[in-house]
Amino acid sequence: MEKGMKKSEFLAFRDALAPASGFQSAQYRLIELGCAPVINIVAESKREGLRHASIEEQMEAIYWRDGAKIESTGQPAYTAVQFIEKYWDDFLFAAQSYEHCNIWECFCQLKRAGMSDTERLSLEKALRLLDLNINVNWPLQHYKTAVRYLSKKPTDIAATGGTNWQKYLPPRFQRRIFYPELWTEVQRAEWGKSWVDDV
Repeated sequence: MEKGMKKSEFLAFRDALAPASGFQSAQYRLIELGCAPVINIVAESKREGLRHASIEEQMEAIYWRDGAKIESTGQPAYTAVQFIEKYWDDFLFAAQSYEHCNIWECFCQLKRAGMSDTERLSLEKALRLLDLNINVNWPLQHYKTAVRYLSKKPTDIAATGGTNWQKYLPPRFQRRIFYPELWTEVQRAEWGKSWVDDV
């Protein structure tokens, strides 16, 4: 999508979606909840303080709620309010349901039950790939597309859902990592950075 359209075609396409925004994919949010402990998808600035909090408290600080705010006011975008009203109970139910059976928990259970080093290394590689694809590659491709079509001097074109896409999409700002235990300290510190620097 980033290279396959003229700017006018992209803007016509996104106008057909307005006022919806990418953060309004309930299916995507459910996938995230099924992948990792909720604390790993809480906004980075709030994670440490909520590490031992309830699932409900952690969900109130989930990262995408910060992206669903109007830049100039800091208030939630109207589309975000509607999205949360429609799906919040489903998200809470999913978060509670997946607490002990998300992908990370299943991996940990398999490790405790005993698996060969070959099996463990293979699963760790697959989990790192999943982590990169969901938390780096997809948001950065989305960001790269937004930069190509929405960057405009002196003011960028607003996102369809009113989100602050310049701060919401780049993983280096959020460092949302499903499986931090599988990455080195340097890899976590540099999360998504080289890709964004290339944009």
